[in-house]
Amino acid sequence: MKINPLLLSGILFAFACQNEEQTQISTLERDVMTIHDAVMPKMSELVALESTLRKHIAHTDSLLTLLPGDTTLQQVLEHSRLLSVQLQKADAGMMNWMRHYKGDSLKKLPTSQAIQALTQEKIKIEQVSDDMLKSIEETQNFLKQQ
Repeated sequence: MKINPLLLSGILFAFACQNEEQTQISTLERDVMTIHDAVMPKMSELVALESTLRKHIAHTDSLLTLLPGDTTLQQVLEHSRLLSVQLQKADAGMMNWMRHYKGDSLKKLPTSQAIQALTQEKIKIEQVSDDMLKSIEETQNFLKQQ
C-alpha cells in the first residue's frame, strides 16, 4: 500500500492545528480560573471593608447633623459614599461573572468558538479583578487617613 505524501502531510497538519487549538483552549481556561482563584479570596476583605465604610458613613453623617456647614465633613461623606459604590460594584461584578461563567458549556463549543468565548471570559474576569483590587486599595488608603 502506497501512502500519498501530500495526503499524509495534510492529515498531520490538521492534527497539529487541532492539537494547538486544544492547547490554546486549555491555556485560556487555566488563565481564567487562575485570575478568578487569585481574586476570589479577596471577597471577604471587600465585604469587611464595605461594612467598615458603612459605619464610617453613618458616623460622618451623624457629625454632619451637628456641624451641617462643615465642608470637609461633607467631602469626606461624599468620598465615602463613592468608595462604597465602587466596592458594591466590584462585589456585584464578581457575582455576575460567576453566575454567567459556564466552563462546562464552553468545552462543548466548536474549537474556534471556545477560544473566542474563553478570550472574552478572560477579559471579563481581568476587569472584575482590576475593579476589586482597585476598590479595596482605595478604600484601605482612605480609611487609614481617617
